[in-house]
Amino acid sequence: MHISLHHAQVFYPPGEEAKARAFYENALGLAEIERPESLSDRHGIWYAAGDGQVHLSAQSDLALHKRRHFALRVADLDAMRQKLTLHGARFEEADPIPGWRRCYVFDPFGNKIELDEIPARI
Repeated sequence: MHISLHHAQVFYPPGEEAKARAFYENALGLAEIERPESLSDRHGIWYAAGDGQVHLSAQSDLALHKRRHFALRVADLDAMRQKLTLHGARFEEADPIPGWRRCYVFDPFGNKIELDEIPARI
């Protein structure tokens, strides 16, 4: 049986859609995708992320935990860090994993995102 991640869901404060789009589209480079019509009564933004998706939902209480995160696999960690730095992103170093290069970046709302550069063999 093949199992893969379909989506991760994170939250942003209501009314901060422009700030969310600036980070997820302009800084991370994700493409916005259409949300199902059945969810039109809720505020949110969806993004394609490789074979999966990132769903952002408006929520007043973000309930952040220092270890909660989702991870994105990137082809060039240095280039991604440089691009995100130009957008004013805040980073945190991650404990090493042999064969991986990784770090954490925070979106404007404090959501933690792990960025992984992992060779194809792993």
